Amino acid sequence: MDSYYLLSGKNNPKVASAFAPEGTKLAHELIPELDIVDELPFELNLVKLTIGKNGLIESSDLSDLKEIWQDYQPNSLAWPMMSEKLKSVIEKNLTGNEGIDWISAIVRTSGERRMYYIPRFSKMLDVLDAQKTIFIQGTDRIIKPVFSLSKINKYSIFHQPAAHNLWKITSALYVNEALKKAVQKDKLTGIDFEKTSVA
Repeated sequence: MDSYYLLSGKNNPKVASAFAPEGTKLAHELIPELDIVDELPFELNLVKLTIGKNGLIESSDLSDLKEIWQDYQPNSLAWPMMSEKLKSVIEKNLTGNEGIDWISAIVRTSGERRMYYIPRFSKMLDVLDAQKTIFIQGTDRIIKPVFSLSKINKYSIFHQPAAHNLWKITSALYVNEALKKAVQKDKLTGIDFEKTSVA
């Protein structure tokens, strides 16, 4: 059986993260506003985050970080924020059924600005094996998704269904084996893969 993976950011004890300006709405509140635009209406600043004894420590000093620009850039919105290289690898591997377009985002430090891209789905994909997926009792909220192979085999990247419009821009992206291998072949940074359940 083909394998599928949850694509996510690497967990590092010290990392540069792109922060939205203070006072920015929460990620889920921004989604309706981003329906009709193809770029974020604000720029993000890179900030160093370090895991301390009492939680995260924020600093504007990035000088001791080996790498500040990741292909999968951590950010305060918890969205998949991808470099041009990662976007290109995904686009080359799409089947054409996913319904993905991209929102551009500018990330900056004191001396540099770079363009990143956030994938956005135009339709909610039917991908679950509803019998095997574990839901919160009496709701459609998912505890553990199990995907149906016959439904997902026409996608190289997909999301899990979610209430309201949370599926449009989501941190939970799943990819097939071919896309995972393409990302690894290009040695793209900041990315982890975790095998997911398929029936």
